[in-house]
Amino acid sequence: MRHIYTLLLITITSFLLSCDYSPKDIHETRFMMGTLVSFTIVDADKDIAMTAIRKAAQEMQRIEDTFTIYGDKANSIKDFNQLPIRSSFTFTPEVNTLLEIALNVEQQSHGAFSPTLAALNKLWGFSNPEPPNTPPSLASIQKLLPGTKNCLQHQAKQWSRTTPSCQLDFGGIAKGYAIDRGIEVLKKYGIQNAMINAGGDIRLIGKHGKNDWHIGIRDPRHKDNIIATLSLHGDVSIVTSGDYERYFISHGKRYHHILNPQTGQSSYNSQSVTVIASNATIADAWSTALFVLGKDAIKIAEKIPLQALIIDSSGQIYITKDMPINLLTKP
Repeated sequence: MRHIYTLLLITITSFLLSCDYSPKDIHETRFMMGTLVSFTIVDADKDIAMTAIRKAAQEMQRIEDTFTIYGDKANSIKDFNQLPIRSSFTFTPEVNTLLEIALNVEQQSHGAFSPTLAALNKLWGFSNPEPPNTPPSLASIQKLLPGTKNCLQHQAKQWSRTTPSCQLDFGGIAKGYAIDRGIEVLKKYGIQNAMINAGGDIRLIGKHGKNDWHIGIRDPRHKDNIIATLSLHGDVSIVTSGDYERYFISHGKRYHHILNPQTGQSSYNSQSVTVIASNATIADAWSTALFVLGKDAIKIAEKIPLQALIIDSSGQIYITKDMPINLLTKP
């Protein structure tokens, strides 16, 4: 219970802060995927909205069960990670599709994002019931690096891995995918104006009454401060990756859960990165990739194209040219 309480406190001061709930909103919050997930629906019949939220939450829980590498529930990801190297494995079309999306981001980001860091993530232990307070040894990190850039092999709809430490972890993309699936469920129930906020990973549709949805981006070094706001409507996703939610300080140095796939250690090129994209799956993966790349990733984001805000390791702010943002502090 102590760990769950800590998670709740962490999530309340999460990456992105929704700024404008109304008493007329139909609002429900649930704990899943290791965070608080809030559902907000506007201008809808309450009974239909609550049914839609329940069904959306069930779908999001299904996604978590399908892709998690933690807990006791069996799934194909865990099965694959336990196979001997070079053993062939066939995933469901859903898993196969998300893996291909992840690998595409890995390629476009020049290896700044990777879905093969399960062994390293477990070594660091940021998702353990008791969070870590000291870093693992360099020798143990080196031992668990995936080993080769293309440690996953794909042929005739079958996958295999070439090194023991090449193990799948969808932690950098599955939450975004779960949000997308949740929104699709809401749409099936006729919901036109809604927001799902999973610990700061957001997708919204429609408007907040007669107004846009207003989103605040928190200061990565001062949790009670907002450095920028966004006013958005339509169908859009906003995801922030930061070094301040799951971290510890050891000997004056900050260690956090966003690992550089090249080194197996915490990435230090950024403090936080916010990405706006058409869906949460893409925004989730790219917020991690751009975080690892740092300020120089602005050009990559514009080329893809993505809308992005990067706060580098020194606190300097960089923004893509078309980012629809109101900065409350000077870049």
